[in-house]
Formats: sequence, C-alpha cells, structure tokens
Amino acid sequence: MSGGLLRTTLVACAAAAAVSIVAGSLAGHAAVGVGVAAGVLLGSLNGYLVQGLIVRGVPFMAASLMRILFFSSLVLMAALILRTFAWTFALGIGCAQLVMVAAGIRQGLRRA
Repeated sequence: MSGGLLRTTLVACAAAAAVSIVAGSLAGHAAVGVGVAAGVLLGSLNGYLVQGLIVRGVPFMAASLMRILFFSSLVLMAALILRTFAWTFALGIGCAQLVMVAAGIRQGLRRA
C-alpha cells in the first residue's frame, strides 16, 4: 500500500525537480532552480525514512524527531554551502511534503 504512495511521490518529485531546474535556468536564476530541485529530491525520501524507522520498531515520536533533526541538519549544511540560496533548499523539502500529501489524498480518494 505505502509502496505505491512512496513511488508516486518519488516520481512526482523527480518531475518537479526537473521542472525547477529548467524554470530556474530559463528565468536566469539557475542556482534557485538547482536548490529547489535538490530539496525536492531529498524531501521525497521522507516517506522512505518513515517506513524504514517504523519497520525497525522505532516509536513514531522518536522517528519524527529523528527525521526533523535529519532534515534540519541538511538545511543547515545547505546554508553553509549555498549561502544566500539556502532558502531554496528548505522550500524544496517543503514542496516534497506537499507532493506526498497530495499523493496520499489521491490514493485515499481512489479507494473511497
């Protein structure tokens, strides 16, 4: 059940990343497009992290805290690397979460 949701999220995020890079390049802001694309791609892995931690018996609260720390660390590293464009990376991670929610809603409506 969750495999289809995770796969849909990953494919949609990969497409969104490609669109982000092209749009950023066409707009003359390639660094913004690449930053958002990197965030979207890494954010799309959140579902896999949830699944992996829960399968290993990690309590949901601890798994949530671990994921928040992981993604916060990624954003801080992006801030060191990308400097002024670090916000693009955080935006991409947030967009990936919206994609996962939309995929979950779509899957739920199909079953209803």
